[in-house]
Amino acid sequence: MNDFLEHITHRKNRYNELDTTNEKLLGLATVEINPTELCNRKCSFCPRVDPDIYPNRNLHMSVATAETLSKQLLDANYSGDIHITGWGEPTLNPHILEIIDAFSKNFHTEMITNGDRLLNGKLTHQELSAYGLSHIIIDCYDGPEQTKAMTELMSNFVGKCRIRNNYDTGESNLLEVYDFNNRGGTMGMIESLQQQCWMPMYKAFIDWDGGVGLCCNDWARKQQDFGNINTDTFNNIWMSAEFMAVRKELLLGNRSNLPACSGCNTNGCKSGEESANIWNENIHRT
Repeated sequence: MNDFLEHITHRKNRYNELDTTNEKLLGLATVEINPTELCNRKCSFCPRVDPDIYPNRNLHMSVATAETLSKQLLDANYSGDIHITGWGEPTLNPHILEIIDAFSKNFHTEMITNGDRLLNGKLTHQELSAYGLSHIIIDCYDGPEQTKAMTELMSNFVGKCRIRNNYDTGESNLLEVYDFNNRGGTMGMIESLQQQCWMPMYKAFIDWDGGVGLCCNDWARKQQDFGNINTDTFNNIWMSAEFMAVRKELLLGNRSNLPACSGCNTNGCKSGEESANIWNENIHRT
């Protein structure tokens, strides 16, 4: 089995192991957090390549916010995964180890990183393991030598490790080459896709300040937050009428009715079919 198929199989197995019928968190399988608004790179296929579109900001999720979210999820009997990734480089959060610890005490926790701080020795994979990180995905952007060095460095990581070769050659077609989406339209607008998207049925996105957004692809934050976990509980926000109304539009394939979705070219139906079916039934009952 190649690396990509192994990754997809792992994702499907994780999804099949959890309870998507939890009435407090209907359909939810994954919670992604955005731990920082900083990144040390400006990749050609990322909105950060243009600071006018997505500037660096010295803003970070606090340990208190992470602990609040972890407790709220535990209290709501959440059985899914935590993804520490977002729109910056997670390891630039000065309290990233404590944030990992806040989630890993209760949940399967993984992180996506460019790995630069691992290669330069400012962070070690032993520290990540000690704080409970179960799974790490590392994107190598500089070429085969970087991939080789990273592979050697991570050879004894205690946990699951995937290294991706997304080399930034600067070519104009890299979004297509790597099958990346256009980040909600920030990397080029398209005519609105009239097709379903299941992502808000099974995956939540929590911004650095605790705001609950629509989707990890809404880099422009066109959708107003549905609430904030520091002033309300996550399960109340996830099950709110406002969130349900957006899901209804997406189940009908009405992306053009939603500013955050009208220019987005993500497939949105690669995962989460069971969650979408559950939400579809729930919406028709109400």
